Amino acid sequence: MSATHRQTLHEVRTGETIDGFVVGKLLHEGGMARLYKATRRGIHTPMLMKVPKTGAGAPAAALPALENELRVLQRLHGPHVPKLFGHGDLRATPYIVMEYIEGDRLAQAVARAPLPIAELANLGAALCKAVHVMHHQNVIHLDLNPRNVRTRADGTMVLIDFGIAHHASLPDLIDAAFGEAAGTAAYVAPEQVRELRSESRSDIYAIGVILYLLATGRFPFGRANLLSVKRRLFEPPLPPRLHRPDLPPWLQEVILRCLEIRPEHRFTTAKQIVHALTHPDSVHLTARAHRVRPVDWLTRLRLWWRSLYEVFDEAEPVRPFERLSHAPHVLLALDLPHTSEPLKQALRVTVRKFARNEPHSYFTCLSVMRPADRLSLRPDEPSASAAERIAEMRTWAQPLHLPPGRISFHVAEGSAADVISDYAHHHVLDYIIVGAQGRSPMGRILGSVSARVVAEAPCSVTVVRPRELPKAREEHPPVTKRD
Repeated sequence: MSATHRQTLHEVRTGETIDGFVVGKLLHEGGMARLYKATRRGIHTPMLMKVPKTGAGAPAAALPALENELRVLQRLHGPHVPKLFGHGDLRATPYIVMEYIEGDRLAQAVARAPLPIAELANLGAALCKAVHVMHHQNVIHLDLNPRNVRTRADGTMVLIDFGIAHHASLPDLIDAAFGEAAGTAAYVAPEQVRELRSESRSDIYAIGVILYLLATGRFPFGRANLLSVKRRLFEPPLPPRLHRPDLPPWLQEVILRCLEIRPEHRFTTAKQIVHALTHPDSVHLTARAHRVRPVDWLTRLRLWWRSLYEVFDEAEPVRPFERLSHAPHVLLALDLPHTSEPLKQALRVTVRKFARNEPHSYFTCLSVMRPADRLSLRPDEPSASAAERIAEMRTWAQPLHLPPGRISFHVAEGSAADVISDYAHHHVLDYIIVGAQGRSPMGRILGSVSARVVAEAPCSVTVVRPRELPKAREEHPPVTKRD
């Protein structure tokens, strides 16, 4: 758009009414846009109006960024994005009106960092769940930072500011508008520095920066400047435990894996980070977990030399939604104390086939203890503790030969169907494998857990039943007919 055209655009001001929206007070002025409170008769949801800067001296990318944000918001839905209420004619009165979410829990937490581990894990998991849902809709944010994450009253994280986001199904307006790497310098991934915008794992890198901040109160490469941006192309960040020696090794493993230079060395999906933060015992520790010193100068020199020839461009970009299917999370519901040997074997066969067909899949074995399990339903049936249940599951899974990073074991208490369904929704599962209860006395008492799971689960469910041998035909003695 020409400078002359930008000068003829309507300049929005506080107090005026545009298309039924009353423009309220100015809330924030950024580099490319102004944010105003907005109201409209009949709408009781808090709203804000985003207006791009126009006129002399306005950034050339302000209007393309607003158009890009509008196109992305029109295609996103769910509680993790603000609701879109309206927009103006981008050629005459450009604006967007969207839901206003006031909570800024993540930004406040960064200001208090370093955080306790439990709080960090909860915040990180909530953020990663929002990013996963966004990737599921084929959008890459590319500017994740605490200022662009809001919080609803129930704790749900909401992602905002999609001005430089990339939608895999739309032409990329920002690539042409900016002509250079776009994003917030402290959070951009190495491939973004090289102007690659189609890599969903760039958002994984930004998550790593946020987790690093929450854990240490520092940025991985110090203050955001040209040198720190260049260093991330060839040098791993200082290990968080250098700043915070009490940081658990599992958490450093998670953070540094997010911050790997090459995207393929990071977590594949944000959902994997949710699982790692909520199940620390499932995190497979590598050399990253135990680093406490910076890399030596010789290693730094070798990495710098390699970075001169580093190529990040994907030969054929993978859509975010497609990448999610590369690492499915599978819940295996186990009730081993009440499972027959044929069913245990059938479950193992099913898991083995799935693990072989999906080499990046990972499994959570879940055993649900009912209150009755503590007292036992029969005098001759011993009760089992959670530790014993986990030991039993480990023994059952041993023949599968899955590495520690691909399988974890957990015990919960409550109604089996309720616990499994809640877990599936909370952890955004891809598959559930559950054994059929059969015709045992326990099955008659509790009803069909598998039927409820199939009915209520938000994902595919495989119900496993062992093949029954055909019954032998019953031999009847000959009947003697008497006169």
